[in-house]
Amino acid sequence: MRLFGPQSSEPALPLTPAPARLLATLILGISTWCLAAQDFADPSRRGAHPSRPGERGEARPPLPPPEGGPGDPRADGPWNRDVIVYRAGPDGKVEKVDTFERAGVPTIARLNGARIIVAHQHFPENDVADFDKVAVRVSEDDGKSWGPPRVIRVDGLPEGMRFPFDPTLVPLPDGRVRLYFTGNMGRGFRGSVPAIHSAISDDGINYAFEPGVRFAVEGRQVIDCAVALHRGVFHLYAPHTGARAPGQRPGEEAPEDRPRPGVGYHSTSEDGLNFTRQPDVQIEGHRRWLGNAQSDGRHITFFGTADGQPPPGPGAPPRAGLWMATSPDGQNWEPVASPPIRGADPGAVTTRDGGLLVVITGEPVRRVAPPRGAGGPPAQPPRDAEAPGGNARRPPGPREDINRPLAGTEADARHYAKANADSEFTPRRGGSRCGPSRAA
Repeated sequence: MRLFGPQSSEPALPLTPAPARLLATLILGISTWCLAAQDFADPSRRGAHPSRPGERGEARPPLPPPEGGPGDPRADGPWNRDVIVYRAGPDGKVEKVDTFERAGVPTIARLNGARIIVAHQHFPENDVADFDKVAVRVSEDDGKSWGPPRVIRVDGLPEGMRFPFDPTLVPLPDGRVRLYFTGNMGRGFRGSVPAIHSAISDDGINYAFEPGVRFAVEGRQVIDCAVALHRGVFHLYAPHTGARAPGQRPGEEAPEDRPRPGVGYHSTSEDGLNFTRQPDVQIEGHRRWLGNAQSDGRHITFFGTADGQPPPGPGAPPRAGLWMATSPDGQNWEPVASPPIRGADPGAVTTRDGGLLVVITGEPVRRVAPPRGAGGPPAQPPRDAEAPGGNARRPPGPREDINRPLAGTEADARHYAKANADSEFTPRRGGSRCGPSRAA
């Protein structure tokens, strides 16, 4: 008989074993296709076929959110860290004030009176449009409480330049705020060599791009700058990143091209736009010029990232922490004792009671991939001792002060206050000699 078309009165030919198997396979394929068509037409039937996950009539479970495993490079990044806000009181006691979730690379500045602004990289969950953008938060009560994050707007960016990252805020004498940031063409570092750019704002949220490059070093990446306005001169600092060929991993560079520990780029400008490179700055120990700088009119204080801190336990990687140093001229630096705060890329301002308000990128607290459609990992690497260019491969060294009590204890807080007694940025009772860095 015929499978399709009008029936014939001719007798059917007997089927041999081979055609019979072929016919059975054809019928099974047609049946499967029909079931699939019904599932597509009727959503309630999806997942009901016994050959699919779930029992007959049971809907297919939803896909889980994108989780990254240890072998997934997208699973670890700045979006898995939080910015932590600490207050070091006049007595040296450190307390946690707030947490800005899914954030990193913070910068902080006092605008006027009790008004303080923080800018940071912003990685909201399930928000592709605002993922890996710069957001600002404002406190009206000297850092005791904070408003919600607001993504900044930057008009006039050159065509092809990715959104600004690695923000640094500098209040100007005329009341405006200048944003220094790392600029790059495209999301990765292959489109161009990253350099420092700037934008200007009247309100700290809406910015206008300022044409040109503020600071660059030929053939080398310049990222994560810190800027302070000191005695009418802008001082710009950035960690020494070395030079790496495309495709090279950290540690594979030639010795002369590797990052130099304790060394940072330094440049100055009288107008905040045209910078002239100065001799590199240097600090002893496992310290990076990754952080923020503030001026009290007499000294610049740098708040940087110290690597190779004692690990939390056996087998754990070295931890990063806060280091501080002061300079009267921006070139020659003297380390001072710092609050026992862990993290990376810190920033700080003095509080009105003579303490310190510190913002810092914390250690990873989650391990998830960025949301779908976010375009992959952001251009900047994770910013702690485990990041590329950091010191994860270096074994933890001895504590620099063997007489210092265990970090985070009351004894450590008393040690900090005593050791820092003469520092311009030391918290002290009855107010501080150093007021707001650049009050408008």
